[in-house]
Amino acid sequence: MISAYITRTVACMFLCAMLFSQSFSQSAPDSVLPLDRIFMKPYIAGTRPVSPILSTDGNYVIFSWDNNAQNNYRYWMVNSDGSRLRKLPVDSTVGELELSPDSRSVACTRSGDIFITDTSFTTFERMTKTHAWESGLKWSPNGRLLAFFSDRKLYVASVWKLALYEIAKPTSENTSIHMVDFFPSNKRVLFTETIEDGLKDFLVPRFTGKEVSTRSFKAGLGKTQIGIAPIDTGATIWVTLPGDSVFYLGGMTISPDGTKLLIERISADQHKREIFVADTDSGKAKLIYEETDKTWIESGLTMMKWMPGSREIIFTSEKDGWNHLYSISPEGKDLTQLTEGEWEIHWFDIEPKGNHIYCLANEFNHHQWLVYDIDLNTGSAQALSDTIGSYEDPILSKTSSFILARHSNFTQPTELVRINTHLNDSSAQVLVDEGTSLMIPIKPEVTQITHTIPEEFSKRHWITPEIISFKSSDGRTVPAMIYKPANFDPQKKYPTVVFVHGAGYLQNVEKGWSYYYREYMFHNRLTQLGYVVLEVEYRGSAGYGRQFRSDVYMHLGGKDLQDELEGLDYVTKLGYIDPAHVGIYGGSYGGFMSLMGLMLSDKYACGAALRAVTSWENYYRHNQWYTEARLGKPETNPDAYKISSPISFVDSLKKPVLLLHGMVDDNVFFQDAVQLIDKLQKGKKDFEVMVYPDEAHSFTQPESWFDEYKRIEEFFGKHLMNQGK
Repeated sequence: MISAYITRTVACMFLCAMLFSQSFSQSAPDSVLPLDRIFMKPYIAGTRPVSPILSTDGNYVIFSWDNNAQNNYRYWMVNSDGSRLRKLPVDSTVGELELSPDSRSVACTRSGDIFITDTSFTTFERMTKTHAWESGLKWSPNGRLLAFFSDRKLYVASVWKLALYEIAKPTSENTSIHMVDFFPSNKRVLFTETIEDGLKDFLVPRFTGKEVSTRSFKAGLGKTQIGIAPIDTGATIWVTLPGDSVFYLGGMTISPDGTKLLIERISADQHKREIFVADTDSGKAKLIYEETDKTWIESGLTMMKWMPGSREIIFTSEKDGWNHLYSISPEGKDLTQLTEGEWEIHWFDIEPKGNHIYCLANEFNHHQWLVYDIDLNTGSAQALSDTIGSYEDPILSKTSSFILARHSNFTQPTELVRINTHLNDSSAQVLVDEGTSLMIPIKPEVTQITHTIPEEFSKRHWITPEIISFKSSDGRTVPAMIYKPANFDPQKKYPTVVFVHGAGYLQNVEKGWSYYYREYMFHNRLTQLGYVVLEVEYRGSAGYGRQFRSDVYMHLGGKDLQDELEGLDYVTKLGYIDPAHVGIYGGSYGGFMSLMGLMLSDKYACGAALRAVTSWENYYRHNQWYTEARLGKPETNPDAYKISSPISFVDSLKKPVLLLHGMVDDNVFFQDAVQLIDKLQKGKKDFEVMVYPDEAHSFTQPESWFDEYKRIEEFFGKHLMNQGK
């Protein structure tokens, strides 16, 4: 058993350097951050390097980026040591890119057709010319075949010979095919078929055209089948899983020798997780592991991989309360826990020889995600990355000599970095703290390979929020963050804005560039305007173990709202909060929480709810996966839905509220806003509304973002600062 205290190595990051001097319309570094610099182009924080593709030989990385900060992303290439950055000579007609296994050829789509080129991207050889749009490109292991979708059908084409094979096609309009992988033999393909017959169609109307138009989609859980198809001739083998064919398909991976298939199935009610091993010649499957959860299985945490040689399986589980690594044989024997402690693993991979497992974990600090090396031979482990900031989206190189990852900090937007997995002799470790076994390498082994942060952003002074924690009334340790003005005076009483993060299961109190990076910059501006900003990591959030995330089961707006209220009480007792001038806001789940806070407490003077869920029964109908996990079915648990929905408590609202919602939102339907507005009007409540006709759940137009936050700022100014009254 590997100790909960992992031996850590820590490396220093090089200071970020600017590659391009961009002639943006800049604001003075010490002035109040203009609102339009947060939301309007060119973006003050630039754009982040995304979708990295690491070459098989590990020599270079292809990624998407817009160096002009206009959101016009193009493909770039950089050597994996950070040298020789170059923009690829391709325009916006190029869509997908897929590197061949030898890293010499590139398959890509251009205006929907497939072309083959090399890494110079100077000449293109056409593979398809169809009316349909090809997508889903995937090379076979030997680099001679290319799988793709066209007109909803799955094809495999011989790249160097004139040969095309139809692998699978939908059996009805309500059937979809999904490619999983080639077999190691290059002779078969693994795919899934999802049948959505009988599922309800949902309409999303759009009002900005000459006529009202609609878009429809099906929602609910369909039937899933797993197929193994030969590429040239022969019948498809269908994998036979016992029990219901309606389930959530988790991970699925082919053994290195191609003889077995690892399948994860999560029950429709999300209370049971099963792992099967199937024979790839017969399709017969054997159950080797199962676990149940009285709340729900969090599918975002479940991972599994074959060990080299197909002799063992490594997977993650929350069975001891935290997401850790376990091993088991393909026969379901010798279950062994490999890691333990009050911390989580959110990614892992295995080096080709099977001697080391690399993982992303928050063992050092719940608010930081670092990369660790677990030596399976010795049972020891050490951190490979430093303790400055946080890491995400690791990719292990094929040789396992390094890991490509995204790194950031509170005040440093995300960059691509290279983390060496084999520390050299000059990285000798020094014991820093005997109590924690914290070790530091003398020489850093993390290299920043992109430099994408604009000069205007780097010159500004950005606030590093203070991370605090408090004990909830039921004994949980709840994290939070506080933003204070630069000239903070603890003797003053500050108006305060509480921001509530969305998604429910998401971590926001993290030492990295936030998913809510716009809000981070907005909160910097609010402190310049004289506010304190508070963010509470309420129950249901990610990164703090199974019990913390599942404490919201059967009552959304229960213990999570309790955390928000008690967090505000805790900070108020510190003496610098003006309790009569506290506002609350958030989007999506954060909007829902803002409404619940306004309706079920008297602690907030006002609040803004962006694209908020107001009825969980509405949300269940088109997003069963999220809602049933937390509240069950509405017909089974009507009381849970009632006590969790703001629309049930409109009569209790006594403070002003601002509602903002996109009219083509296909996640939280505009219906939720309309139904709430109807009740607010009939109840003669004090509220304001702004709708965004062409915006969905995630806004895409800078003007909409700017308008939304301008209204939020003015709303808080009026009710918390007595401006404009």
